[in-house]
Order: sequence, then structure tokens, then C-alpha cells
Amino acid sequence: MKKTLLAVLILLLFHTGSQAEVVLSKVEKRGVADDLIKCEWENEEGVPCITITTYILRDPNVLTTASMSVDYVSKYVLENTNTVDTVQAIARVTGLNVVQSGSTGQQTSVFMRGTNSNHTMVAINGVAIKDHSTTGGLHDIGLDFVRHVTAIQVVKGSQGTLYGANAVGGVINFITTDSYANSISATVGSNDTKGLTLKIHKYIDNHSISIIADGTTSDGISVYPGGNEADGFDAKNITINTHSTYDGYDIRSTIIKRDTGSDLDSGSADDTDYTAENKMNLYQLGSKIDNTLGFTNFTFSRTEYDREYVNGTEIDTYDSSSNTFILTNTFRFEKYDFTPGVEYENFDGSFNNTGGYTSSVDTDGSNKGYFVNGNILLTDDLSLSLGIREDDPSLFNNYTTYRIGSVWGVNDNLRLKSNYSTAVKTPTLYELYGADNYGYNGNPNLQPEEAETIDIGFEYKFNKSSLDVVYFTTDLDNLITYGNSTYSNASGTSNRHGTEIKFNSTLSENVYWRNGATFTIAEDSNGTQVTRRPKWVGLTAIDWTKDKWTNTAEYLYTGKHLDIDSSTYATITKPDVSLLNFHTKYTLSNNNEVVFSLNNALNETYERPDGYSQDGRNFLLTYKLNF
Repeated sequence: MKKTLLAVLILLLFHTGSQAEVVLSKVEKRGVADDLIKCEWENEEGVPCITITTYILRDPNVLTTASMSVDYVSKYVLENTNTVDTVQAIARVTGLNVVQSGSTGQQTSVFMRGTNSNHTMVAINGVAIKDHSTTGGLHDIGLDFVRHVTAIQVVKGSQGTLYGANAVGGVINFITTDSYANSISATVGSNDTKGLTLKIHKYIDNHSISIIADGTTSDGISVYPGGNEADGFDAKNITINTHSTYDGYDIRSTIIKRDTGSDLDSGSADDTDYTAENKMNLYQLGSKIDNTLGFTNFTFSRTEYDREYVNGTEIDTYDSSSNTFILTNTFRFEKYDFTPGVEYENFDGSFNNTGGYTSSVDTDGSNKGYFVNGNILLTDDLSLSLGIREDDPSLFNNYTTYRIGSVWGVNDNLRLKSNYSTAVKTPTLYELYGADNYGYNGNPNLQPEEAETIDIGFEYKFNKSSLDVVYFTTDLDNLITYGNSTYSNASGTSNRHGTEIKFNSTLSENVYWRNGATFTIAEDSNGTQVTRRPKWVGLTAIDWTKDKWTNTAEYLYTGKHLDIDSSTYATITKPDVSLLNFHTKYTLSNNNEVVFSLNNALNETYERPDGYSQDGRNFLLTYKLNF
């Protein structure tokens, strides 16, 4: 079956065509993250501009993502809004609902287009990362601090052919490769927040190295509503990127070491001795070699997690590691391009809980994936993107995912796009094999969840404005649910559907207005609205510059939604939340700048989820010296 499906797709890709360059103005990904593909500094000494390349990413072709809904949190936004962690950054992305169990450094869930929190895949430089020791099996972005990344790419909709298992709702991809000026910056803020960041970049001939190191501490707030004991955090991070180019090939590497500590509350009371320490190590090596028909990519990535939770005499430890190998070759012709590839991952996960609550798991697994992604230019105005993937996991039966997308450049101002895609969510090691002294036992007979997504939309440019509208619907089968002290696959089909609207406009030479809103209906197989999925989430922001000033005012809205009472576990309705933030940057000289941020300016009091307090009015002040 696998070989037959791949052969059929390859034959399709050879069937038709015209010159690729002819249609790029109408069907290419508009913008393709303009901030990412241009130099960020003046090239006064003739040093080659080091741009973000996609060889280490899973999707190396411009047109492959053209039909998809892709958003970027750009370098401009990250640097001009005093953004400290990932939660602050991605809250600005249309289609996402971000829920954090407290303030900065606490556990975070992301609901993309109404899908479940464990349906959002996290990737670094296009390679998926997973913590196999967690109950959800995915990376917790609440511990990530974004001053180490160039930009954040958010790809929405099922992405099984590109990323394999677990990319059901979409993918959050952190991009770390970059060139930048050497700098040191210091941050102070509310709740005795202090931080220091050092960035060093050096270019010698055809080689470059960049080092980012930072440390941040904060007393935090009491996560328990009305509590008196503050739950702070501390974080130490270092990222090293290298890039070497030779005649016909280049090599990149990334090393990330993250060490965070957090004070925790249970959500139902102050807890003075409940702490967590989380360590993550990431190693990536990628190479690109040009050939007569295109280029070959090889990527190796290793991720290690080491987590420890201490609550009095109870100590819970969680450890996992995974190794991923990806080999692709992109073939480019006048009429089409296609990228066949193979992927192999081996992983292990273990956890051991002690004290009154005891449980343990220690096991491993692997997966082999075979895929082809490609593009066909049917006419000067119409393109298709196609993909198919066959996965062979050691713990389950084989499964196949598909993707087909289209982009029609109606004219220079209007572009229509559509996508049909599938994905799966595999059971975690805990869901399969976990056990505890309260009677819970995993279910080794669990089957992967299945997702089928359709989205249809258009992008329209007029004057100095743009309008982007997408309707989406996702059907979910075999959802894994908990009951009777174990997990099982639910019967019936759950549905998530809604509409995303983005409107951006250049109001004047120095003023830019951006807006986004998402309406989502998220229902289970019985037609009942599921928890933590508000129908409305939106953002409006104004960016303006004047002389040495760069300013942003942003309003974030989260509508009312169902939640679970942290004490009684009953279903309740949480009110809507409105947050008003202000950011301003002043350039003191060519080498000095100050950024001030006032967040939650209206001092809104709210809990997301129920029983977990969020920051009230707070500020951050950063001084940055470039050298």
C-alpha cells in the first residue's frame, strides 16, 4: 500500500506544468514573512547577507505552504513589545487560544482552531519536538523564553504529511537561525522581575556563529486566587547557532539548553513547598547539498527532557529523549517540484511518582515515515500542492495521511486558496502503559485519533490594506477520553469549525493597523460545546513610529467559555476577558535603546483556567546596548 500510494503521487507530479516563475506574483505565499528573508543590518563591508533558509525545515518550497494558513510573529514584534515568553508572543496569532495555569513560567496549553491542547505540534527549525514523559506527549511552551528566536511560524490545520503524528490542529515552529548585531540588554519589571540577555554574532569568511545567553528571575504572583504566597520562576537559557557555506552546500547547527524553575500551587490552595525544575537540551545538525535537479537535505535532531516536581516529601521525576533523522531530496523542474523523503524517530519516556500518589512508566518506541510533498503549476494562475505520508510506528498499526491544496491567483489583488488534509494523534506512553496506586491503568489497546480538515479562504489586497478570510472545519474520530480509571477511544465524530478574519492596513507612512478575529464552534460527538474553547478570540493593534520612537497599542479579547471548576469539578462558564497593552521603544543613539511595556493596563482580574490567577497590571523596562 505504501509503495503504491507514493508511486501514484509521483506520477501525478510528472503529469503537467508550465514555468514556475510565471505565476509567482499571483500564487506565491504573500510576504513569506518579509521580516525573515531580508537582512536586518547594513552590509557596509560586503559581508554576504545571511538570511533565513529553509533547508532545515520540513517544507523547503515556497509554493508548498502557499495554500495553507500561515502566520508569523515577526522579529519586529518580538523586539519592540518587550516579549519575554512564548505565551505573550503567540497570544497575538489569529486562531489560537492560549491558556496558562498562572503567570509566566507556568504550564501552558494551546488550542488551535478549537482542537485539543495536545493537538498542537511544537517544532524548532521545522523539526518536531516531543516530551514523551508527559501525559499529553507534547512540549510545554509555557517554559520557553523567546529572546532566543528570530520569529515564530504558526501553520494552521492538519499537517500530517509534513510533520507526522500529533500535528492535528497545526504547528508552532520556532526559528532560531539569524544574524544580528552584538548586544547586551537588562530588564526590570513588576514582581521584582530581573533579566539579562547577551547576544554575540561573529562572521568569518564563509562561517558564522551566534551565541545567545540569558537569565530571568521573578517573584511572580500567587497562582492561587486570593493567596499570599508568591509563585515565582527563574530561567537560564543558552542557544548556539552555526552556519558554514561551501561550494554547493552548507551546514547549520543549533544547540539549545534550557533550565527553568517554578513555584507551583495546586489551584485550590497556597502551597509553600511545591516546586518544579525543568531542563531541556536540544541538538540539531542540518546540511544542504545542491545537485543538478535541486538539493538534498539531511537533518539530525536530539531532544532531552529532565523534569522534577517536589511537593514536601513527594518527588516526581519525568525523563524522556528522542532522536530524529530526516533525509529529503527536492527535485525542481519547469512544471513542478516534488520532495520525497524518509524520517526515523526513536524515543523513550519514563516517570516515577513517589509519596502518597505513586505511579511509574519506563518504555520506548520508534517510528519510520515515508513521504512525498510537491507542487504542480496547472496554469499561469493556478497551482496545486500535494502530499502523502505513510508512517510505520512500533506501537501501532501503519497509518497514511494526505494533503491537497490549491491556490488560484484570480488577479494581482485577489487570491483564492483551499486545503484538504489529514493527521493522526498517537496515544502517549502514559495513556498506554501508565499505572498508579489509585487504580489507574493504561490501555495498550488504544488506537490513534484521526483528523480530517478542510479550509477555504481568500486574500484580497486593496489600496494599502489586505483582507484574509478562512473558513475551517475539522472532524475528529477515535478521540482519547478518560473514564473508569483508564483511557479509551470515544465513539462518534467531534467537530471544530469556524472562521478566521485578518485585516491589516497602512494608515499612513508611519502608522500600521492590524486586526484578527476567530469565531469557533467546538463540539463533541453529542453536539455539546467543549471546555476552554471560547467562540470569539480577537486582537486589534496600532503600530506607529515617529523620529526615534516606535510604539504599539494592542487590545486582546477572549470571549466567555466553559471551564471546569477547580474545587467541585463542575462545568462552569467563565466571563470574557479584555486586555490592553502598551509598548514603546526609544532609540537613544545608534547603539542604545529603551523599551517600556505596560501590560494589562486596565488591571483586569481573571483566571484562565479556573482557579489559577493571572497577572494584573504590570510593567517591563529593558535597556539594550548594541556593540
